[in-house]
Amino acid sequence: MKVTLYMATSLNGMIATETGDEEFLSHENWEMFCELAREVGNFIVGRKTYEAVKKWDGGYNFDDLIGVEKIVISQDRNFKLDGGYTLANSPQDALAKLSEKGFERALVTGGASINSSFAKTNLLDEIMLNLEPVFVGKGIPLFAPENFKVNIKLVSVKKSGRGIVTLKYEVLK
Repeated sequence: MKVTLYMATSLNGMIATETGDEEFLSHENWEMFCELAREVGNFIVGRKTYEAVKKWDGGYNFDDLIGVEKIVISQDRNFKLDGGYTLANSPQDALAKLSEKGFERALVTGGASINSSFAKTNLLDEIMLNLEPVFVGKGIPLFAPENFKVNIKLVSVKKSGRGIVTLKYEVLK
């Protein structure tokens, strides 16, 4: 299965502020994520990301992605999810659940702990970063500070009309 990590970040690699706020991410970034999630047909997030996005309003909610398989990773096997979501207990379990449903691609979209879990277990094939034109002084980084290294090769660079730069990398294995 081809696994793509897709994240929106500040220019200095923050996916959220220290308090978990993501207000610096643009509507355009949300639209880009939704388009890719519909194309791939699924996405994988961690429990913290799931809980954070559930609090959003104004059309920014995972529930609005109808027909997209939604996997939430949590180590708590009794964690309660709303309808339309599937619980997995590890990156490998999430990918197995998608594979069982016939998916050949998986979209991982955070947060930092989940991103690191996929990186540490060498499950990433591609990384796509949408860089917002903003710096965030204190925040949550793209990856949690853990012991791993991911070698990558730049495949493409694309700039949107509103200044978002999308970097697409191949993971070298």
